[in-house]
Amino acid sequence: MEIAVLGLASGRHRLSSVAPPASYGRWISDSGLVFCGDIAVDVVLDKMSEEVYVRAVVKTTVKVTCARCLDEVVVPVEGEFGVLYMPIERRDLTGPASHREESESQRVQYYAGGVVDLGGPVVEAIQLALPMKPLCSPGCRGICGRCGANLNREQCGCPGEETGHHPFRGLFGGS
Repeated sequence: MEIAVLGLASGRHRLSSVAPPASYGRWISDSGLVFCGDIAVDVVLDKMSEEVYVRAVVKTTVKVTCARCLDEVVVPVEGEFGVLYMPIERRDLTGPASHREESESQRVQYYAGGVVDLGGPVVEAIQLALPMKPLCSPGCRGICGRCGANLNREQCGCPGEETGHHPFRGLFGGS
């Protein structure tokens, strides 16, 4: 999603976009994500002179692997971000490198040619909003640690712990 800043009046603006993931080009191909729908972005943009502060909410659906049973599952994702954009001409390249790195690590980005490209922050917000351990369902039973059977679809034929050999059984008062 690109925003032409030059023709934009100072003040607050609200913008929305619904676009296929392919329209984000290299940002999507570098992400490694598999999208199952369009990416919706709702933006509140505050323009002050040449500076532009962008707050956005991003919504989409992504195909991931269940952390318990390893089945593929489609999860809805909603993320948000806030970034201050400044013209590239105002970028401070003077001073010690550590000072530059510290100031650039904050949410300040630079734009060139009067266009702000939100592709990077949009994809980053999606990546950060993904669940760390996605589940196909809250009651997912996972896979058997011995035979690998998906316990959501079948019962495995492995013997239970009480009949099998367990080397640590006697540690906690068991026989």
